[in-house]
Amino acid sequence: MAVCECHIAAEFPILGSMGIISASLRSGTDIAIIETACGSQIALTGATRGDFSMTAYAPLSAGEVISCPGNASVSFNWETKLSCEDGNMKLYVIPKGASRASIDGDNTDQISMTQIGSSYPTFNASASSGPHTPYLLSDHKDGYRFYYNGDPLAISPNDGKYAKSIPFMSNSIFPPGSELYLTSFNWSCTPPNVPTVSYSFIFVYNI
Repeated sequence: MAVCECHIAAEFPILGSMGIISASLRSGTDIAIIETACGSQIALTGATRGDFSMTAYAPLSAGEVISCPGNASVSFNWETKLSCEDGNMKLYVIPKGASRASIDGDNTDQISMTQIGSSYPTFNASASSGPHTPYLLSDHKDGYRFYYNGDPLAISPNDGKYAKSIPFMSNSIFPPGSELYLTSFNWSCTPPNVPTVSYSFIFVYNI
């Protein structure tokens, strides 16, 4: 019989103490069915892979003030390859190209990026709630070499080359030997609310 436990979110490990709003892990095991010459089937099991994501509050630095909404994001591309080694399937995660980053509107001092080209305006206007509905006009910048130095987890260009460690989760959530590869990061702020950050990862556990 499957094991199912029900708890309240406030009691989930690290959620409250680290300002984590939500966290989700979904995974499955790679299975290959091999047909033998005798007509029988052999099941080969490999790595467990999946997706892990989390969203958290990201307080501004002391004395920092943001008056306009802002958004910043970066994405990393990865390629997965299966290999058969010593009778076992192993999953490799390989970097695929440079990261792509962007910043819209205002952003925190905790974020920096090497800009490419000139900035250009973006806006979202809708009169569905009436002609006096306000709309925001902001600058959009594209770039690379994206850095985030805030809580709960800093981001750098190296996160598009190697597995990412999450020290405050590693021992309580993930099995020993598992790896996380960052696929995307997003920072968002709508004053006067506290900014939030979202992380998405590839989860790999080669058994």
